[in-house]
Amino acid sequence: MRPAPAAAALALLGACSLGPAYEKPPVETPARFEAAAPAADDVWPDREWWRGFGSRELDGLIAQGVEGNRNLRAAVARIRQAEAQAKIAGAELYPWLSASGTESRTKRAQRNPSSTGASTRGGQGFTTWQGSLTASYQVDLFGENSATAQAAEQRLESSRYDRETVALTLVSDIASTYFQVLAVRERRRLAEETLGNAESILELLEQRQRAGTVSDLEVAQQRSAVATQRAALPSLLLSERQSLNALAVLLGRPPEQFGIETRTLTDMRLPPVVAGLPSALLERRPDLRKAESDLRAANLDIAAARAARFPSISLTADGGTVSSMLSGLFGPGSFFYTLTAQLTAPIFQGGKLQGQEELSRARFDELIETYTQAILAAFQDVENALSAVEQNGEQYNYSRAAYDQAREAYRLADVRFRVGTTDFLNLLEAQRTVFQAADAVAQAEAARYSALVGVYKALGGGWDGRTLAAR
Repeated sequence: MRPAPAAAALALLGACSLGPAYEKPPVETPARFEAAAPAADDVWPDREWWRGFGSRELDGLIAQGVEGNRNLRAAVARIRQAEAQAKIAGAELYPWLSASGTESRTKRAQRNPSSTGASTRGGQGFTTWQGSLTASYQVDLFGENSATAQAAEQRLESSRYDRETVALTLVSDIASTYFQVLAVRERRRLAEETLGNAESILELLEQRQRAGTVSDLEVAQQRSAVATQRAALPSLLLSERQSLNALAVLLGRPPEQFGIETRTLTDMRLPPVVAGLPSALLERRPDLRKAESDLRAANLDIAAARAARFPSISLTADGGTVSSMLSGLFGPGSFFYTLTAQLTAPIFQGGKLQGQEELSRARFDELIETYTQAILAAFQDVENALSAVEQNGEQYNYSRAAYDQAREAYRLADVRFRVGTTDFLNLLEAQRTVFQAADAVAQAEAARYSALVGVYKALGGGWDGRTLAAR
């Protein structure tokens, strides 16, 4: 072939090897988060955002979870699997070399001349030794092997992003469950406090009943109120135990004999909310980075499936030495070699290769929609979490004010009932109100912490894009 036609042929082959160019799907991003206060700088949470709550116990629990959680360990194992798959796929880009050695013994039989039959007698034998090397290489003319190897690398990156996603979910779940335990303990403390006050009133009523100054109806009403408040305690104890069990499992520990020392949310502090800019969210959420890596891998799968429809060339070289004497195995005249080039082209396979390419394209189209939907859901997560922080803060303030007023109303009703200037129904209603207000303020406080954890999770937990290798 003349140089010009040869160059044209190579250019044609190179053009055939190109798969569809990857283009990141366009996504409209807002200038700022609607529920966040305007910020002068693009400030994001710290990677160890949980330390902002000021709890050494929480810091220790998260360290235990990162070390012992089984789901996180499984994610690390998936990284090792992806590394192995990438190594397997990448091996096709290099020549393969193998060695072999054989020893064979040959013996020729001889006819017995004194016999008219077909009997034989022992003949002379000889031994042959042979050693050889075989090198083979598949020329990646159309980029099938290269595309497959690059797709495996993208899936390796995807597995690393998946590990970061699992870690973010784990840390958020540990923090949320920890705050749930403390919230239930606070609710239980307030319930026990109001129960103690109700029991004190019941004791006073029973004294006055014996003196004949109150009726049996009032005593029965107060006993009912006391029993109602006592009935609330078992469910709170159950909720606390279940939350502790869940927390132990998150740490990779059995729930038996597991507990935490902190008793109330009042020992915590609420860190400030930092939201950053929406345009950076795509780089700071590992689940979105994983979705894009899957998309890139699917795009390379199309290139590999397309290249599989074109001819392939394999080159093989065999060389070695053979001798009837071991000492002459490497002597002159014992060496041999063979060079082979093989061209294989698919002609008719019933549409299998075309179907594989169409399958890869359809998978890519699916992942485009999945990726775009994941981005929209991420923006929704952030807006919901930021709104929850704001509204739950308002709810807590109002609930706290209602509780303070309910306590004051209960105090005044108690004083007036004891001196006889108000009837028992006012005191009974004040008891019910303060009991309900106390529980509401505890739940509102828990919701504030839960919403803040949700903000950190929605923002990617302060993740900066770095991934960890499998350990």
